[in-house]
Formats: sequence, structure tokens, C-alpha cells
Amino acid sequence: MINKKARSFNKAREFTRKLKLQNRYEWAVYCSVNGLKPDDIPHLPNETYKDWKGWKNWLGQYKKVSFTTYDKAQAVVSNLGIKTSNEWKKFCSWDPNEIGLKPANIPISPHAFYKNSGWKGYGHWLGTDKLPANKKEFRSFEAARSFVHSLNLTSSELWVSYCKGKIQKLPTKPFDIPTNVSRKYKNAGWKGMNDFLNAGYNRKVQRLENARDFEHAREFVRNLNLRNLKDWIKYIKGELIGHSPKPFDIPNSPELIYKENGWTGYGDWLGTFTIAPFKRSYRSFEASREFARKLELTSSEKWISYCKGELPHLETKPTDIPTNVSRKYKNEGWISYKDFLWSNIHRQKFSKFLNYGEAKIFIKSLELKDYKEWKEYLDGNRKDLPQKPKDIPANPAGVYKNKGWIGIGDWLGSDAFAYAHFEYLKFSEARKFVRNLELTSSVEWVSYCKGELKHLPPKPSNIPANIVRKYEGKGWNGFKDFIWSAKHRKNRKRFMTYKAAQEFIKNLKIYSEKDFENFVKKGNHPSNLPVYPGFIYSRKGWSGWDNFVGK
Repeated sequence: MINKKARSFNKAREFTRKLKLQNRYEWAVYCSVNGLKPDDIPHLPNETYKDWKGWKNWLGQYKKVSFTTYDKAQAVVSNLGIKTSNEWKKFCSWDPNEIGLKPANIPISPHAFYKNSGWKGYGHWLGTDKLPANKKEFRSFEAARSFVHSLNLTSSELWVSYCKGKIQKLPTKPFDIPTNVSRKYKNAGWKGMNDFLNAGYNRKVQRLENARDFEHAREFVRNLNLRNLKDWIKYIKGELIGHSPKPFDIPNSPELIYKENGWTGYGDWLGTFTIAPFKRSYRSFEASREFARKLELTSSEKWISYCKGELPHLETKPTDIPTNVSRKYKNEGWISYKDFLWSNIHRQKFSKFLNYGEAKIFIKSLELKDYKEWKEYLDGNRKDLPQKPKDIPANPAGVYKNKGWIGIGDWLGSDAFAYAHFEYLKFSEARKFVRNLELTSSVEWVSYCKGELKHLPPKPSNIPANIVRKYEGKGWNGFKDFIWSAKHRKNRKRFMTYKAAQEFIKNLKIYSEKDFENFVKKGNHPSNLPVYPGFIYSRKGWSGWDNFVGK
């Protein structure tokens, strides 16, 4: 921006041309003499005037000065007392300072001009004799690492501080060990800063030096009467009620500090003498299963309750049978909890329901026409019918699976469910159809089966709603695989956010669902605006069309 006191460009240039200066150097010298240049003419016209057209235009002429040889230029520069490349840049700024003004026959970028005619680096150029890092001779990686190990540093931050000379108690960094060790030794044995510093060992030594010896520390901890590892974690966090804060010389991670100094496990440390699960010896899968089947448990939930001791009528779980049997016996014969507990057999034994044939006779007498009426009956909304007896299940498909169940049509005795007896599509064919629906979750699948996703075609009758039960053991590998949710979620990321879509709609003055449909039909909507916003934004802010269009 032009200074208000500055002479106009044309008038200033007219004055300057009368001086008959030959180049920028002479202009800089002229400006450096006190009282010579008028105050209303700037000494940096190239930064002041918007009409600036170059030094030749400003001076009316321009005579280039040839640069001198490297040796002569270096002899001059090395006597100036400049110590760094930053000071050199300041010296070359054409703004006279305490060092003076750079001679015209010495280049601003000597490294470029003298590249093939004597250049040896800024250390030689300035006379400081400092070699550039890429020309220094450094000691080998092994020798450098051996020296650094003796410093007992524990982090890369401390290494940087050491290189800057900020750690007074340590010797100065040798010139033949680089600061940027990771770059220098990248292909010469480098394995990371922890390895170079030996940081892990140094940290352990420091912690051990600050920690109470193992026997006394263990004695202190045992007197706390902690029950397990959870209590220990709460204690070190100061969250265990009734205990004073942990002394500073009792380590948080004793398994690391005392690893080679007496540590055998938390059971020994706490005085409970329990053995960690991964160190225990368990009985074989067959023996564990034989024991579990005799308990007559009917579900995995019952097994968990048993393991927690919540079933007092049963004997306590032996210590050589794990709680997480599915993980322990995964590769030793494990099939499922049904097989392990024999739960389906035990459920039959304790079943409170009528057998399938007897139950069906009762249900058929109700003369229900379809699943909707069956659901109304279960909800108690059919006052014209008798209340459901306790020995009739609300979930007949589950209770009578493999015990006569064919389908809801057979259960109700209605012809409305002829498809219940159809052969369903093979798993691969059903999955291929469903993947094209671009659903992203099991929740959306349920909504689709209920016919709530109006923009999608109805579910074919030869694809079951309960796909898990139908296709389990026939290729089923989870909902993610069946509906291809990962791919569809990724595709949906192309759409704008709900708020952005709202703002876009607002600017178009769309006030209803019908307005939006008409807008989409025109074919001009952006590709990142979903055609079915209620579906795409169902879990990302959608609460209805009124909210979407800003009513």
C-alpha cells in the first residue's frame, strides 16, 4: 500500500532517472547516505508502488555487474563476521544494516552461482569452517548407538534436548554423531528410537532405582488385603474406598519393574495365590462337556450364572473347567453351547408347553387368518377370543423348531401362507438379491421385511425374513457379509450430511415431500443428494419431512 506521504510513482521515477544511477546496488548506496534521498521517495520502490515495472524502468537504464571469482568473493565474505546462513540472507536484503551493504559483484545465492566453480558449503563461504551435514563423516551406526546407550536417555524428546546442549550433566554431543539419527542411519541398522537409546531398559532401571525392593513392596501390598487385579487397578488409581494413596515407591506395573527381580504373578503379589487363567491346566474338552451336561442347564446365560456362583443348588464350578469354554476349546472339539450343555434336551425335559400337535389344535380353533391377527391376539387386543393359555408359546417357531414346526400358515391353519411350504432360494441366490438392495444393517433388513422401505421392491416370498435361522450352516457368515454393509456404508459417504441437505433444500424453496419428488423427477438434483432422504438419513438426524424441509 502506497504511503500517503510518498511522491507519486511517475514523479518519483522522473526524479530518480535524473540521478543516472546504473543499477540497484548504486540505488542502495544512494539511499544509505543520510539526507541525500528525499523523504517522499521510498528506498524500496519495488515494494511500495503498484505501478512498478522493474529496475530498468525505474532508473532509466540498468548495467549488470559481473560477479567475481569464488576465491575473491569468499575472501571478502569470510571477513565480515557473518556466522549463519540467516545472517547472510539479512546481509543480502539491500537494506543497509550493521554489517553493511553486499557488494554488487558478489551473488546473493553463492551456492547456485559457484556450484561448479569452487563452492564448498556455507561453512567455508562464511569462514566458520562448518561442513554441511551431507558432507560430514559420521561414526558407524553401531559405534553411535554404543555411545548413546551410555547416556541413559529414555525418550526421543530427551535426545533432542541433549543435542541442543540442554542437559548439563551429560557430555557434549560428539560432532561425528548426527542429530537426525533416524535419517542418517535409516539403511544402516536403524530399528527405532527405543533401540537406539536403549530407552526401555533405561526406563526400567530408573523405575527400579525409585522403587522399593521387591520383598518389601510385596509385603506392603499383601497387607492391603486386595481380592484381585480389579481391586489393584482401583487402588493404584486412588478409587478404592478405605485405602490411603499408593506410596510413590510402589510401582503401578510391578510385572514390568520386578520381572527379573522376584516377580511370579499377581496371585503371589496380592497374596491371593490364584493362578492366572492362561497359566492354568484345564481338563479336556470331552471331560468338561460331560461334567457340564450333567448340570442340566438350558442356555449359555445359565452357564454364566453358574460360573458366577448364582445357582447355589448346583455344586461349585471346578477350577480346572474354564468359564469361557468357547474360547478355550475353540480348536479342541467345540461346536456350540447347545452341544456343550445339551441345552435343547434339557429344555424339552423342563418344557412347560404343550406338544406341537396339541398346541396347534387350540390355535386352529381361534380361526386367525394371518400373522397380523396372531400378533394382535398375543398383544391381548382380541377381546373376542379367550386369553392365551400359559402352555401355548408366544414364540412357536423357536419352541417347536425340529418338533413339528413348518411355518405360520400351518400353525394358524390358514391358506394365507401357502409360501410357508415353498422351497426357499439357495443361500448364494438370496444373498445376491439382498446385496442389490444396498442395506447397511440388520435393522434396515427388518424394516425391509416389514415393507417399511417403500422405495424398494417387496421381499420375495422365497427369501425368508429369519435368514439367520434358515441359512445357518449353509453359508451364513453374518449380516455384514449377507447384505454387504461395509460396501454400502462406504457408498453412502458420497452423500452430503443431513444438515447440508436441509440447507440445500431450503435454498431451493422446497416445502413438502411432493415438491422434493417433483424436483428429483426433473433429473437436475446433485449426485450427492439422496433421492430417498428418509432412508439414507434414518439414523443421521431424520425425523420426518416437516423437519427436513424446515416447516
